[in-house]
Amino acid sequence: MKMKKAIMIKQQQGIALITILVMVALATILAATIAKRQAATAESTAYLMRQNQSLIYAKSAEAFFSELLVDDAENAAEVDHLQETWAQPMPAFPVEDGYVSGIIQDESGKFNLNSLVTAEGTVNENAKAWFELILKRAGLPAQLSEAVIDWQDENEIPSGSMGAESNYYQGLPNAALPPNAKFHSVEELKLIRGFEENKYKLIESYLSAAPMQDSTVNINTASAFLLASMDEKLDVSAVQQLLDQRQANLEHFSNVSELWALEPFAQVEAAKRNVFNSLLGVQSNYFKAQIEVVLSERKRQFSSELVRRDKQVYVAYRSMALF
Repeated sequence: MKMKKAIMIKQQQGIALITILVMVALATILAATIAKRQAATAESTAYLMRQNQSLIYAKSAEAFFSELLVDDAENAAEVDHLQETWAQPMPAFPVEDGYVSGIIQDESGKFNLNSLVTAEGTVNENAKAWFELILKRAGLPAQLSEAVIDWQDENEIPSGSMGAESNYYQGLPNAALPPNAKFHSVEELKLIRGFEENKYKLIESYLSAAPMQDSTVNINTASAFLLASMDEKLDVSAVQQLLDQRQANLEHFSNVSELWALEPFAQVEAAKRNVFNSLLGVQSNYFKAQIEVVLSERKRQFSSELVRRDKQVYVAYRSMALF
């Protein structure tokens, strides 16, 4: 009897010990889980704090660039060129655990896709003629201009043999329909007939989607490719050499007539000059601020599209990328 009782006591003690061990194990697992979740929460909170701080720094840089553009409009509104203060890179500005840097790019030195259709909804024939020359220079069919016009005009009538309205895109799988509105981004070209398979990349760096349909291309900031596209006789290398020489001498164009007076542009016929005179200028009103914020060795890049009008600057679009 005593032996049985002793055995039962030992069994009960064993069960109790196992129970205690299980409880300790569960408590350990629970504590580890709580610690892990707290660490994850702390990391997530720190990440969100860095994101918010980065955004604040980026908006501060954006405000700084906007002030530069306003100051330029108030003191040197007649001409915009790459020797001006706004066009110089912003030196890396130290902040806690990182730095902020950036630069303003002049989008007015590019061909504006929104200039193809006027505010009244009609085709700007001069802009269309230049766009077709740009397409040809890039090795693309000139008739693709028709599909680009149809993408933004308000009617459902194809502009020509390469035009494309809603009925064309409805016959394609997963195709977007024409918004019949201005371009918000050059990347919209990827959705348009003839620009599939990244063909738009052949010309995207020479184009903008400025919200102003009456904007002109600033010859002081335009690329050699874009300026050479105005006439088949113009050689890109010769144009680039001219631009490099003028940049080295800190020279800029005060008016469009000065461009036509220089070689190789003096070769362009008067009739063609008249076509382009309404599309060219020496002022800029559309810019892109490229801002980089580095915090805790994590890089964040911000892009702000800035419109300047009547000595004021407003943000048309913002985007952010993480690295």
